[in-house]
Formats: sequence, C-alpha cells, structure tokens
Amino acid sequence: MEFLDLTAYAYSESALPMKAVGWLGSEYGVQGGDATPLTGAELQLLKSASLRVRSLMLGVHECEFCWAVEGNGEFRYYLPSGVIHAAPTMIVHYAEEHGYRPPFELLSGLPEAMRPPWDWRAERLCAVLRDESADFVWRADAAVDLALWDDRRAYDALRSVLNDEELVDLAGSEVGRSLAAFSGRAYASDLADGYLHPVVRSGIEKASQIDYRLCVRPVPPLRR
Repeated sequence: MEFLDLTAYAYSESALPMKAVGWLGSEYGVQGGDATPLTGAELQLLKSASLRVRSLMLGVHECEFCWAVEGNGEFRYYLPSGVIHAAPTMIVHYAEEHGYRPPFELLSGLPEAMRPPWDWRAERLCAVLRDESADFVWRADAAVDLALWDDRRAYDALRSVLNDEELVDLAGSEVGRSLAAFSGRAYASDLADGYLHPVVRSGIEKASQIDYRLCVRPVPPLRR
C-alpha cells in the first residue's frame, strides 16, 4: 500500500483522523529522498518514537526498493499540534537504508510526541477503550497508545478493562505493556499485586524487552 505523505490516512478505518507518512512504494518512489538525509540524531529520535506497534495484519509488506526486508503493523505519532501521523513499521527501514526523510512537521514534533499533552485525543482513546461495543482493533490500538500519556486518567482507563475477558484474552499483553509505562507512579503501586491476569502480567514483564527491530525482518533468500 502506498500513499503520498500528509494525505488523509486511508489504509483502514480508525477511531481518530490521521495523516499518512512513510507509506512508500514504486509509484511515487522515495518521497523526500531529494532532501537532506536524516542525521544520526534525527534517525535515533525517529527510532525512539517508533517502539510500539499496533494494527497488525495477517500479511506482511516487502520493501519495494530492496526486497530484503518485510514489515507488519503501524506506528502512531501524536504531535503536540493535535495532528496524528500514522506510518508503517517500515518507516525506520526507509529512513535508514533508502534516504527517506519524513516531513518536517513530523520530525519537529517527535520529542513531544513521545509524551503528548492531555487533550481530546486522549479522551477519545479512553472512551474507545472502555466501550465494549467499539471495534476490537480500535480498542486494542487505544490500549497501546494510551501509554504515551503520563497521566492517571490513562492509567485508570487501562485498569478499567482488566475484567474485560475478550479484550484481555486477545490483547492482554499489550494492556500489560501499557500499564508498565506507569511503573513508579504512586497511583500504580498495585501493579505489583499478584491478582493480575497472567497475560497482562506477562506483558508487564516483557515491556522492557521490546525493540523496534522486531517489527521488520530480513526476507530469506529464495531457494533455487
């Protein structure tokens, strides 16, 4: 799937309006490739802001420029302006290996995107997460994204779904990883309690072991 940068996100339906970035392919080529390549510091910032994957699909997408790497899922960037950017996990590969330079509005907002201010987006994600009638993928994505907000309201929303059997069974690990983001906060001291669902507990324990490189992997050579 390929989209021009900063066009409306249209890969799938979403609970929040977003802009597409980094959806590269052969038709438009490496967008931004004629600009200055990312510096080491800019690339590291992009990696640091691209650690949580959501919206995993059944298939994978191969890089159309080298065919050596494939990826699945998306990253979301909640910019301080109120805009949300959605990118495929391949965005880091494109920037690192093919000279892709994301739009300025994304790069300039990345530091704040890792800890965005509480606003309507966070309120909407809390509502979606708590709504048992909402699309399950939306709820699972909300569970991932709420970890960005260092705010008790996000923590309380995540805690409120721990008795939702379907959500915990299918996305409990992601809920646990998000809860782990609040470790050390006085209001999150009960995370050490032993009553948590094993899947949620596993997500908490694995939270420190995740690396963005798990989102993309080399494609094995064809056997002749």
